Amino acid sequence: MIEIQNLSKRFGASLAVNDVSFKVEAGQFCMLVGTSGSGKSTTLRMINRLIEPTSGKILINGEDVTSIPGEQLRRRIGYAIQGIGLFPHRTIFDNIATVPRLLGWSGEAIAERVRELLELFHLDYDTFAHKYPQQLSGGQQQRVGVARALAAKPELLLMDEPFGALDPITREHLQDEMLRIQKQLGITLIMVTHDMEEAVKMGDVIAVMDQGELLQMTDPEDLLRNPREGFVKNLVGGVDRSLRLLTLTHVKDVMSAEAQHEAKEGAKAPEAHLNPQDNLRDALCRLMWDKSHSLPVLDEQGLEVGHISLDQVVEKGARM
Repeated sequence: MIEIQNLSKRFGASLAVNDVSFKVEAGQFCMLVGTSGSGKSTTLRMINRLIEPTSGKILINGEDVTSIPGEQLRRRIGYAIQGIGLFPHRTIFDNIATVPRLLGWSGEAIAERVRELLELFHLDYDTFAHKYPQQLSGGQQQRVGVARALAAKPELLLMDEPFGALDPITREHLQDEMLRIQKQLGITLIMVTHDMEEAVKMGDVIAVMDQGELLQMTDPEDLLRNPREGFVKNLVGGVDRSLRLLTLTHVKDVMSAEAQHEAKEGAKAPEAHLNPQDNLRDALCRLMWDKSHSLPVLDEQGLEVGHISLDQVVEKGARM
């Protein structure tokens, strides 16, 4: 668990972060959201003491980070940024091995960890380990940057807009990959973004900041349904709030659990259908595209396991 207590940072006469307090439970994915200059990146950098706080406390599993030498602390906390920051004249293997080498890991342990991480990010070891960063695409470089941040098995991973410079397709793919990895590793993760879509998709909790202050921190559905008046409501409001709500629920959670059509031996699966893991925003798009009021839901074997109606989707996105 990480606990921030009355954290402030002043740069001369400017108060960048003002008396911020919050908790992130072990294994949670926390998104820090706000516009440029809101204090979210400054808050993130104070956690690993790249920036020293003016006042306040930061506790990681009950331990005050100010009691830990800064360099030692940063070796315990993974950190990934938008610019990636890979060493251009080192191979991918050597980039990922940077912190384990500083910590004195054996060569065998380092090689095993590099292979494990490349496979975790779906990067073939024999293909990528001895390449250089400039030989990789932007998405591949970003994967390596996050792999390097995870190399020493940190208890906490900090990410500062890591996908901001990527094209939309690559960005969405890496978001999905990061969610998979975070769930698989069970690591506590705090990520800065200015993109509310990204925050709603990825966060277990979302903390909204503005002008150095924490305005509201809650789970995505509660934030969308009950935003604080003023800045938060303007940030999450608008006509697309219902669509964001629909991304939080999967077809399997609301579908009618009976098939509309009896399965016939040798029959082809219907072309227009949904999968149980699709979210309701995807379901709405498919229903509209096919001009249908109801669609079958097929499992991985192509068997019909239920159906979902337009009314069921609309109900989940409606105001309570």
